[in-house]
Amino acid sequence: MLTAVDLSTSGIPGLAPKQAASANLPIPRWMILLGAILLEVVTALALQELRVLGLVHAAAIFVFGLYAVLKKDLALLICVLAYITGSEVLWRQVRAPIFYLAAPYLFIILSGFAVLFVLQRLGRDGKIALLYAAVMLPAMAVTVGTTGAGAREIIAFALSGPLALAAFVMFTSQVRIAPWMYRRVLWVTLISAVGPLTIAVADVRSELAAAGKINFSGQSNFVTSGGFGPVQVSSALSLGIMAAIFLIITEREKTAKIIASVLAFILGVQVLLTFSRGGSFAVGIAIAAFALAQARNRKVRNGILAVAGVSFALAYFVVFPWLENFTGGAFETRFSDTDSSRTDLAANDTEIFANNFVFGVGPGMTKYQRLGYEVCQIRSDQCIDEASSHTEFTRMLGEHGIPGIIAIVLLIMLAFSAAKRAGPGRAFAIAWIAWAVAQMFYANLRIVAVPFAFGLAFLTLTKDPLSAALSDPENEEGDELDEAEDSNDPAEDPVLAAMPSSRSRSLKLPRGRTTSNMNQPAAPQAVRPDAVGPMAVRPEEVEPQVVGPTSTELGLIFERSEQATGTPPPYTGGPQTNPFA
Repeated sequence: MLTAVDLSTSGIPGLAPKQAASANLPIPRWMILLGAILLEVVTALALQELRVLGLVHAAAIFVFGLYAVLKKDLALLICVLAYITGSEVLWRQVRAPIFYLAAPYLFIILSGFAVLFVLQRLGRDGKIALLYAAVMLPAMAVTVGTTGAGAREIIAFALSGPLALAAFVMFTSQVRIAPWMYRRVLWVTLISAVGPLTIAVADVRSELAAAGKINFSGQSNFVTSGGFGPVQVSSALSLGIMAAIFLIITEREKTAKIIASVLAFILGVQVLLTFSRGGSFAVGIAIAAFALAQARNRKVRNGILAVAGVSFALAYFVVFPWLENFTGGAFETRFSDTDSSRTDLAANDTEIFANNFVFGVGPGMTKYQRLGYEVCQIRSDQCIDEASSHTEFTRMLGEHGIPGIIAIVLLIMLAFSAAKRAGPGRAFAIAWIAWAVAQMFYANLRIVAVPFAFGLAFLTLTKDPLSAALSDPENEEGDELDEAEDSNDPAEDPVLAAMPSSRSRSLKLPRGRTTSNMNQPAAPQAVRPDAVGPMAVRPEEVEPQVVGPTSTELGLIFERSEQATGTPPPYTGGPQTNPFA
């Protein structure tokens, strides 16, 4: 089943949305990007000065998400979810008066609404993701039995991340996306990271103005993290670095590349200043995985090596010496130290699993194993400083037991499936999976940036963004059209086969037809009754004589499906509201 969401904003027939948007914009695109970045900076500072604005900010994001669902505008919805990745950390930095787990709740609700009311089905990967979430639910009974009325908050904190991952994968695993739209999602992801970056830089300036220096030690630094957990801030900023790097290698406009490069540099310096090593290490692992996936492409390989060489030289000769001087020598000490408490915590998780292998100790209960939940409740600090699991895979063992093993296997299956089915964007999918898995080893699923990166790997690209970046900008939509049509067998997609392209060189004929018999009507194809949904039409009901722009020329996002027997007509989605193409 192939369902299209029309993202066209223009009434000009045959004009792609990006072309239409560019034609109607009175200012250059790079100015729009800079304006959006400055707007995010102003928003972050406003939230810091007036915390109640955080509630307004979160409510506005939720409204935009609901609007996208109601209008069936999957492009806007993905951009909204991308923006939440940085907003979550921003809300926590400024201590906005909203639920602590508002971001994962938004991910679950909006992704769930998209699956239920827009896509209205689950693909194979979506079913695996649903099973992954389901097998972790039985262990909740153990937490309830131990904590009683206090179970809700503990369970929500432990399972909101895995549930957000499952919901987002159920959504993105059914979506196909054009390279220019993919770049738009990357821009929103990058700009969302500017919010927590702004708060971190503002706190550094305030501390320097008040005390004249910042005290660095061998531990993560809360001042350079904007007053919130350095691990989470480092993860959110490193997600922005990933988006910036991919924009540098896929953007066509030089000014846009420069903007992305500057942001990547600033984000990288701030990640190192947090003294949380996970963010920088995850980026390194992900980019290495991306380079290995592109090893056979000599042009891309040489480009990656060139960028890596320049980055290394800049870091080694400029950034690292400055950081060493700024931190009073603490930088080298921190990043040369290979000891980590996470190894001990992971070993503790496996020991807990050995003693509670059936259903574990329950989600969120590993931190109470040393002193006991009852003891922590009567202490004044309620064991708030007791370390909990930081590695998602060992957490699933200790807190879920045997179902945790099943969840790990399902997660591995999803990771391999994402890489296998990614098509032209396989290298990007592998990089996102590598980044997400590295974060799971280091910081669980504490923030939605990790589920977002994991789910982003399931977006199926109609064309390799690297190839699109190297092609003629004036023919981008046409090139994507050819790629999209080449990737759909006409026998499996009678609607596309029967719909002539507005460009003769892109015309694809149904199987068994030639130019000599093109004017003869195509033979109707049988459709299983159970494969035709409420939005579907039978192939014989499609009017092939109607000539119009193809779906990829309009920059469409598609619902992906393994079924090829029933083909519904395209349905119109909401307007494009984001200029970061």
